[in-house]
Amino acid sequence: MSPLNQPYLKTEASAEDLRLRFPQYLKHGTKLDRAINAALARAVKEHRFLPSGRRIYTVVGNLGDEFIDPERPYCSCSHFFFRVLGHKDELCYHLLSYAIASESGLIDVVTFSDEEYSPFMAAVVRDIFRTLDRDSGL
Repeated sequence: MSPLNQPYLKTEASAEDLRLRFPQYLKHGTKLDRAINAALARAVKEHRFLPSGRRIYTVVGNLGDEFIDPERPYCSCSHFFFRVLGHKDELCYHLLSYAIASESGLIDVVTFSDEEYSPFMAAVVRDIFRTLDRDSGL
């Protein structure tokens, strides 16, 4: 079983537990602390639509929900757009939160029916634009 698929066995994880478990992420400094806090707060969400099994991932951030696609990798946050795509940073804390939550079994799974997919995506897009407006000071 790959490390990504192994659940974190300790039921009461702490920030220090996660820092010790993931020394490979220490290079991210304070971003690691934010990511650990988000993972522990169950801010990483997998929205699962049934019966199709379609999955959408979001991370509840300080300014609102951010849409992430960990396979690409992609995040809708401004840090990703300006710093990561601008080759000034490796990743945003939302994607790091996903990695930690995924490897620790801390992803909050929320199920929906397939009929709810379109309204859900419309709400996510609205939230992204609202967050972008706040980020840019518009």
